[in-house]
Amino acid sequence: MSRRARGKTGPGRGRKALRNLLIVMAAISLLQYTSKGEVTWPVDAYHKVVTTLGDYATRPAAGWRRASDKLEKMGAAREGHPTPDFDLSGRVVRVADGDTVSILDSSKTQHKVRLYGIDTPERDQPYGKAAKRVLSTLVSGKTVGVVVVETDDYGRTVGTVYLQDKNINVAMIESGHAWWYRHYAPHNRLLAATEQQAREQGLGLWSERSPVPPWDWRRGRR
Repeated sequence: MSRRARGKTGPGRGRKALRNLLIVMAAISLLQYTSKGEVTWPVDAYHKVVTTLGDYATRPAAGWRRASDKLEKMGAAREGHPTPDFDLSGRVVRVADGDTVSILDSSKTQHKVRLYGIDTPERDQPYGKAAKRVLSTLVSGKTVGVVVVETDDYGRTVGTVYLQDKNINVAMIESGHAWWYRHYAPHNRLLAATEQQAREQGLGLWSERSPVPPWDWRRGRR
């Protein structure tokens, strides 16, 4: 099939379309200048587009806003604002270390619970025994509630532990006896802010010049 039979293609068509667009824009500008004495339609069009996009983005029904609001609510619940409903509750019958406890529920079933979003020094690491002692003082023999996040590879329940309305995970970091475990809780702003405050005040393990994170300590012992 010849080029003539196929019709015009390529750059020629694009140049013609651009030329037609420029002619239309010039005509609109001339008409507005003749009637108003000035050309304002490009600016008016720009503001109209910006306003429309702004209205779309900020309207309550916008999908991204609904998703963002949902994430905020989920984050607030996980961080304990307000204290959420508990998925598990019972008496603490054992404190294994600074971030793991065993809870006996009302049906006499025992649950091993790993505190979500924190990591405490290992028992043979500086402040390891202190971390266990602090957690024992906080919860040993007491009835606590747990907001369950997941079950880890070891079969342990991972969650946020509360003594009434006191967030125990936060309390461990707040006293300087736990790290924010950012690898597993990267978006937990409450734990991040609490650790920063403990660092600045030089509390607990932060009184050391260069405390070693427990995940690095474990790696070095393998």
